[in-house]
Amino acid sequence: MNLMVVLVPFLLSGIVFSRLAVLEMKLPDSQKNPEIVQSEKEPFRLVVALRATGLTVSGSGITLTRFPFTRPGDPLEPLSRLLQKVKNSYPNEQAMILLSEPDIPYDSLIAVMDACRETQDQVLFPKISIGEVKAA
Repeated sequence: MNLMVVLVPFLLSGIVFSRLAVLEMKLPDSQKNPEIVQSEKEPFRLVVALRATGLTVSGSGITLTRFPFTRPGDPLEPLSRLLQKVKNSYPNEQAMILLSEPDIPYDSLIAVMDACRETQDQVLFPKISIGEVKAA
């Protein structure tokens, strides 16, 4: 009898905790029209990769573009011009991804971020996510 007095509350409390561990998931409707799913717009993506040899720009509506460095400290004007064209095509977008090799100097990374963020008369992509790209 003593065992039942201890065992019943323990089992009842275990039932309450097992309910908390359930994850509620909302799955897509199987009746959804596949034509509608395909017509949804692909999200905007802009990636600038900074390597020791130069810059690579890729993303939505952009053909893969490379800007090789002929000497350290090359100006970033061609990158700014390309990003201005992208901004004119996607005026509401503000985010981009900047990838760099691990051994890139900090000053070079900041210079590229400044060129991607704004020009003298236009704000380009102020929300920059930073990541690492493997050395080529």
